[in-house]
Amino acid sequence: MKAASLGVLWIGMLASAEVLAAPCSSYYISEITLVSAVDTEAGRVQTFVGFGSSKEEAENNALGSCSHIQLDLQTCQDSDRRLSRNAPSDQPDGSLHLKYTKAVKRITGCD
Repeated sequence: MKAASLGVLWIGMLASAEVLAAPCSSYYISEITLVSAVDTEAGRVQTFVGFGSSKEEAENNALGSCSHIQLDLQTCQDSDRRLSRNAPSDQPDGSLHLKYTKAVKRITGCD
């Protein structure tokens, strides 16, 4: 009886984990590329990436990372930015998907 209840509990845990994991293609990716003019190294490029279940969340995550690295929020907002869904079929240019698909899966735990 004890083994049967443990088996049911284990199956229930697996089923609930599958329900919680969202498809990777439902996530958004936001990328900010900043070329710093104030650095001692001319043309130093920094890239900040954010993932999220909505465009706003992905953008806020990328902006948050950018604003903590000796920069201000306006500098981050004025930098080159890209935002796309993590699905190659949604955009003719799926380069963000190709660059970050493994990172999205690793960080979010998506399917």
